Amino acid sequence: MVYYVKRGMVPEQRHTYDDRDHIQKEELFGLNAFDGRYSLLYHKFDPAEVESTGVEYREKLSPVDLMEHRHLRTGELGKLDNFYTGRQILFFNNSTSTGIIDTDANTDEYFRNALCDEVFFVQSGSGAIQSPFGILKFRAGDFIYIPKGTTYRAIMNERSFFFFTISTDHIDIPRSYINKYGQLKEGMPYYSRDIQIPEFVEPEDNRGVFRVRVDYGQYYLNLIRNYPVFDLEGYDGYLYPFSINIDKFAPIVGKLHMPPPVHTVFESDHFMIGAFLPRLFDFHERSIPVPYYHNNIDSDELIFYSSGNFMSRKGIGEKSITMHVHGIIHGPQPGVVEKSIGAEKTDEVAIMVESYKWLLPTEKAESIKDKNYQYSWKSGK
Repeated sequence: MVYYVKRGMVPEQRHTYDDRDHIQKEELFGLNAFDGRYSLLYHKFDPAEVESTGVEYREKLSPVDLMEHRHLRTGELGKLDNFYTGRQILFFNNSTSTGIIDTDANTDEYFRNALCDEVFFVQSGSGAIQSPFGILKFRAGDFIYIPKGTTYRAIMNERSFFFFTISTDHIDIPRSYINKYGQLKEGMPYYSRDIQIPEFVEPEDNRGVFRVRVDYGQYYLNLIRNYPVFDLEGYDGYLYPFSINIDKFAPIVGKLHMPPPVHTVFESDHFMIGAFLPRLFDFHERSIPVPYYHNNIDSDELIFYSSGNFMSRKGIGEKSITMHVHGIIHGPQPGVVEKSIGAEKTDEVAIMVESYKWLLPTEKAESIKDKNYQYSWKSGK
């Protein structure tokens, strides 16, 4: 849970009005019916108003049902469509999908994911997410969180590259990071003041034609409104888009190698998102800095490599993705353990999705895979 925010003009008490001549349109923007995290939004115009609707069916994803460790070079996909329809899904299951966006395109269309919370890691570029909550600027190194049901517009200042994870599972700050009062605990990798929220702006009041693309998974519902989307006069609550930049993180280190959960940024019921960042290595006099071999018996481990020297992997570059699947042992490649001894720190930046429900590759992923990667543990490779 993030902290309470109040912006703009809201009534003295909820479900009331302050001025009979100016009654705001109150909207409960909330999760889990009336029991989850929520904000109360106060619109200038009717938020349910729709002039017309249409359905646009999406191409069905085709999975490749073959269990093997994979290495994808995502940079080979090249520049794609806009932030909404240019999402290249590389791995997915029945609740979660992950992949990349590489675009410099802008569109006047608005977007809303009706089913999924969305998390984007900004590999490069800059721009802003504009929503009724205001303007959330982004830059390289940002994690952007957008809760399901948020109507927004993505603005690219330049060509920008994103690694994304979206899920019908609610994505949140890890429960272990939160004390019983809802605060982020001391000793966690980030703190409340590191969380950036949108800059609230004055509501729009220009009527016209406003197109909203609503993502329902198998299809888009295309809405046309006459009233502006960004018409909030105020809001308060705990549910809104926000971002955290990796520059603000304080990685946890230890005397011996620390397992991936200490690098968690977000979690859900069926996966976690973590960040491996520049940090000092273990300080035991005989420590082995690189990860030990492990068998993902119950999970799939996907890693997006952002920058730096990836000590445990050979042949990996920026924008690479590796997928180490359940049931097959993996770990450092030949010679890596010996080479790592004595190293004091790492400069790597890598984003991990540890999925407790198996992820299947798409045909798009299969088209850019390194066909020899599963043999990279063979001596001499």
